[in-house]
Amino acid sequence: FLLTACGIAAFTISRLDGLQELRTSTSTTLDDLNDDNSGTTVFVKQSTKLFCNDDDLYRLEASMFEAPTVIRYEPGQSLAPHFDANRSAETEDVNRGGQTLATLLVYLNDVSEGGLTRFGKLQAVPGVSDPGETMLTVRPKRGDALLFFPADARGQFDERTEHEGCPAVDEKWIARIWRHKARVPPPFGLNDDALAKI
Repeated sequence: FLLTACGIAAFTISRLDGLQELRTSTSTTLDDLNDDNSGTTVFVKQSTKLFCNDDDLYRLEASMFEAPTVIRYEPGQSLAPHFDANRSAETEDVNRGGQTLATLLVYLNDVSEGGLTRFGKLQAVPGVSDPGETMLTVRPKRGDALLFFPADARGQFDERTEHEGCPAVDEKWIARIWRHKARVPPPFGLNDDALAKI
């Protein structure tokens, strides 16, 4: 048992270290939902409404979201190409609600230079992607939201959704929330008191 526990701990630490090497930005989780009118509470409520319009299932749907995260990219900072879903989510992410089914990014400021969100496996879309880009890109604009699905409803990983936060020239702020396949227990998800207020 001790050997197994040590192996799991070593794997978890190496995975976290690997993920941190991808990111040079800073972030914080917003998990205080004591105020019904706080930005955090409103963000969770509005995110939940994207997936559920049935009042009887509303709290169940909200329980599948991780607490929102705000991420800041200073000039020169980036996030290397990565996936929000995990091929081994049913075992590796079981304590976080399993597979990530949806990612919602909300851009909190205008970014005129740098800081694109780029999907390196999807072709550029005229009128959406920046001119000259061959791959799908999104330029951060305050108040815009980007919703994509790193896995399908059954939890099947979609490698086309590999994406990156390109190096920032201007400062960039985003808010992110992930919707998982199952309930996300605390400390990653919302506790019962927070869910009762939603």
